[in-house]
Parts: sequence; structure tokens; C-alpha cells
Amino acid sequence: MKQRKEMPNDKRVLLDMEGYEVYNRELIRRVFPRIIAEVKAIKARSGAGDIIPFYFAILSYVDGNEYRKDGALNMRYGYGFPSQGRIQEMTGIDRKRHKLLTDILRINGIFSDVRDFYEGTKRYKWYKPSFCPRISEDGYLVDENGECIVPDYSSLKFP
Repeated sequence: MKQRKEMPNDKRVLLDMEGYEVYNRELIRRVFPRIIAEVKAIKARSGAGDIIPFYFAILSYVDGNEYRKDGALNMRYGYGFPSQGRIQEMTGIDRKRHKLLTDILRINGIFSDVRDFYEGTKRYKWYKPSFCPRISEDGYLVDENGECIVPDYSSLKFP
């Protein structure tokens, strides 16, 4: 019989209950510090560090069901879609800043898709985060062709 590896704190309980999501630690260790430094070099008081709680707020609402209950493909599969109000409530980040943070994450390749979805007159924002991107030694995401995604921040509009 195979013995289970000892886990710190209550991580084993969390894994057993399937109440967890994966995240790439190198994203936190290498990519986010690089992005924050680059954005701060453009605008020192940009609040670029808010990309971290913003990313995790989106990540915590990703729809992991490939099929709907009726058996049809789920269009939201892989997308996070919390409301702007919910993101603000979870992170304390003002709604006015969400677009800037979204753009920063998108141009760095962390969000592979961001789209508006309309259901009648209601508008929803869907975000498709990369869970486990390949990361270079210097903290850039690497695309499917093996090229580093080097962001162009010239399109960002800082408040």
C-alpha cells in the first residue's frame, strides 16, 4: 500500500475535499514582480501590484465544467466571470481600475482572452486566465512557438 506524503497544515484535507485550484508559483515568483517593475517604471504610482489579487479573484471563478447539465458544450468553460462588483468586494480594487489591470494581464499573456458577453441587455465580462503557462528564466511567458511574450505597454491608459 502506497503511503501518502506528509502535507503541511491542512493541505491534505483541502486536496481530499477537492476545494482547491492550481496556480503556477513561478507566476508569482518571476512574472508578477517583472510586470509590476515594468509598469512602475512607466508610472510609479500605478498600483500595478493589484494585478495579483485581481488575477486570483478571476481564477477563483473559472468555470471548470466542460459540459452543461443538458449535455451541451459549455461556452464559459475555462473562463472566469465574476461581476465587477464581486471583484471589487473581494479585492477592494475600484471598478475604474479593472480595465487597466485586465489590459496589463492580457498584454503579458496571462489572460489569453477577454470578452464581453451579452445576455439580453445584460453585459458580462469573461476572462480566460492561463493556469500554468511556460515561463522563461527572466519572467516572460512563452507562447506555443517558444517565443517570449514581450508586452507593449504603449496602449495602456493610466488614470
